[in-house]
Order: sequence, then structure tokens, then C-alpha cells
Amino acid sequence: MSVLLPLLFTVAVVFSFAANKRAAGGVTVNLAFREPSAQTGEIVSLDVSFTAFPSITRFGPIEIGYDSAALEFIGMEISEELEGFKLDYEQPEEEALIRFSAVNEEVEASIMQGATEQDKKDATTKAADKESVFSTDAPIVVATLRFRISDQARGEVKAWLGTISGLRDSALENVVAGTGTGGALVVQAMTSTDATLSALSVGSFKLDPEFDPGIFSYTMTVSKNTTDVAINGIAYNVKSKVTVEGGSDLQIGNNTVLVRVVAEDGESTNVYTINVIRSDSLLVEGIVLSDKDGKIYEFVALPESLVIPANFYQSTCMVDGKEVPCFRKDGVLSVLIYVSTEGQEPGLYVYNQEADTMRRYEPGKMLLRSSLILTVADKPDDVMVPEGFSPTKVTYGATEINGYVSKDGSTKIAYLKNEDGSAKFYVIDSNEKDFYPYKAPSSHRNLFLYLFIICASIAVVEALIIGILFYRRRIAYRRQVKPRRV
Repeated sequence: MSVLLPLLFTVAVVFSFAANKRAAGGVTVNLAFREPSAQTGEIVSLDVSFTAFPSITRFGPIEIGYDSAALEFIGMEISEELEGFKLDYEQPEEEALIRFSAVNEEVEASIMQGATEQDKKDATTKAADKESVFSTDAPIVVATLRFRISDQARGEVKAWLGTISGLRDSALENVVAGTGTGGALVVQAMTSTDATLSALSVGSFKLDPEFDPGIFSYTMTVSKNTTDVAINGIAYNVKSKVTVEGGSDLQIGNNTVLVRVVAEDGESTNVYTINVIRSDSLLVEGIVLSDKDGKIYEFVALPESLVIPANFYQSTCMVDGKEVPCFRKDGVLSVLIYVSTEGQEPGLYVYNQEADTMRRYEPGKMLLRSSLILTVADKPDDVMVPEGFSPTKVTYGATEINGYVSKDGSTKIAYLKNEDGSAKFYVIDSNEKDFYPYKAPSSHRNLFLYLFIICASIAVVEALIIGILFYRRRIAYRRQVKPRRV
């Protein structure tokens, strides 16, 4: 017993020394940018290195944080020296963090297969002797991350290490890992010389030719009604300065508008010219439009004898980026335009720009209210007049149209076409000067009434039966012979 105790003590000391030696000889992880400095917009590389690689078969997850305001993560790759390792990484949402791992699955499978119960004790020696297990005592880059320097980056930009775990060697034992240095580089501010526009628009008008950043001269035509145009230019570089000269108090004929772009450096300059031609007529010649059916309509000059419906006023609207005269009514989506089409005389048409529909304006056949215009339509043979209605004349304001009236005379309806071209029956309220879609009385409502009456009747009968039974029971109880006490 006295000999066994010193032996156990010696073994414990040896194992303790070995464990301390392994911990002291662990791996330190470091970060370093390959480029000491960079400019905005450039791509930089961040190396992840180990101070040694003692027969490691897997490592990670390892977390790397970075300045998201200055760096945009692009991707990463495993080192070419780690042949057989498979890299896996993720970028958690809304976090400036990259988490990655790598494993040599083929080597680990081979080690697990060869480590039998009999030779587990010397598995370390056998695994280390295998040529397929990479090992080095020198520093090695294990992975490289790619970042783009953002336009807002200035001064020193950093990346740092977070959690480090999961390092395992060919003996299937954990390898101690520690955090080393982070990465840093200096972003050199670069003054932009870009003096181009990314967009140029003049309200709803159409430029000729279509805008292109490399084209610096344009033409557009407006009607006599237009005296001012709103020009909007957007520079590619947010630090460029955009100024507009002209665009107001337009004269008949050509008016030159200059859009000047000065780059961030204050020297590079481009000038975009817009020739705004103001016509001496309310109508710009050669403008046509087509409806959803493909029918072509051409705008023509307004005759002096043209009669416009009450509450409509002259205005302009845009057709294919060009200004045309039209007539509007507050609250009404459709407009009235004066056009001609093949086979018909020029006249006023109701034009709905959203539905892309056109129909000729017919005085006495249109009902107007805020936000809606309805036109009297011919009822198709397959559309039945609601039951109980008969033909009559319906008056709406100063307009009288053909319609139908109910038997009791309380409801008048007419078959009308909406702005989108669909037609149905509408209730005409002459007193309130309003109209709304007609809905036939629901048969379900009468059915519910009948069911209610039936249920109520059954309930009354049941109550009577219960009352009668209760009354008879009470009478029978009173008639029972009760014993008397002597």
C-alpha cells in the first residue's frame, strides 16, 4: 500500500503536467485586413488566422463583428491550404455579425472508423501519423472575408472577434482557443468628380428624346395654357449640387431651361438643356389617343360654338406625356375632351383615364354627380326588368330619361352605364339628386320572417300546453282525500 500511493501521485502529476502543456500550447485566433488603407467603394479582404494548426479537423462557430455603417459583407472563402474542409457561414438578420464553421468530414469519418475499442488509447499517435490530417506549428490563414467600403465610411474601420468555439483535433479532443487581435484599416475620403444626373423629369410632360444620363439636350412642347413647368433633376452622387435656371414665365415659342450639375469636387460640371416650346394654341398638334379597344381618337381645335355642360370648366390633362385641353368637373374622375375618330364628326367625349374608356357625350342622356357620371344605356333583351316595375319617365334635375317605377310609385330606376363601361339598374332619387345601384328585395328576409312567426307560434302553443297541464295537476291535487286526525 505504501508503494501504491507514491505511484498514483506520480501518475497524477504527469497527467496534470500534460494537461497544462496542452492548454499552454492552444490556438490564438487573429484578424487582419490585407489592405492598410482603402477608398470608398473598394473591396477589402479580412484574413482569419490561427497561430498554429495542431491536426485540427473542425473549428467553429467563430463570430466576427464589424462596423456595418462602413463595411458591407460580400462573402468569404476557406483557405486553399485547408484542403478537404467544408466552409459554412451565416449572417444573422439585422446584426453586423458573421458566424462561420469548417469541418473535414472525410478525415473525421476515417478517424472514427479506425478508432476501435482496442486501440483507442493510442488513437492520437495513429491519427497524427496519417498523411490526410493537416498540421502545422506556424501561423496560418484559415478563412478570408470580403467587404465593400461604403460611401459613408471615414477614418478607421474595425472588425473584431466574438465567440470562438468548436475546435477539435484528430484525437477527437477539444483544442483550447483564445482571442487575439482584431482587424483595422483607414478609409481615405475620396472627392467625387461625378456630375451626371440619374433622373430628369418635367412634371407629367414627355422629354424628347427619353432621358439618358449621357444625353444633354432635350425638347418638349406645352400648350398656350402652360406658363410654368416644374423641373426635377436627381444627381447620381448625393453630394453633387443641382440647380435649375428657367422654367417659369414661359413665352410663346422656344424657352431654354438649363439644369446645371456641379460635382462634389466643385470643379466638374455638366449642363443639361431643355428646350421648352410653348405653343400659341391651346392644342398641341398631332396628339392622338386610343381606348382599351384600340380605337384611335385625334384631338382637334375647339370650335367657338362648343357648348360645355354646367359646372364643367376648361383645364388641361396629359396624354402620352403631352398637354391637351379638356373640361373637368370637381369630384368627377372622367373628363370631357373634344376629339374626332374615323367615320364620325368631331365632338365631346367622356374619357376615363384610369379605365381607358371613351364614350360620346350625349346631352340629355347623362346623369352627373360628384365623383360619378352615368349614361343612359339600351337594356339588352337578356336583362329582365325587376318584378313589379313598369316603364315611365324619370326626372333627374333638368334631365328626363326613360326608366321604370315600382307599383307603389316609391322607387324609380333606370338602366345606366358606368364610367368603366359596365351597365346595371340604378335607383334615381329625384328629390335628393342622387342615384345608387338597385338591389332587389332579398327573399331571405321574408324567409326569416316566416321562420320567426312559425317558431313564435310553436312557443305560444307549448306555453299553453304547459299551463293546461299545470292547472289540471293542481285541480287533481286539491281533490285528493286527505286523512283526518281523530
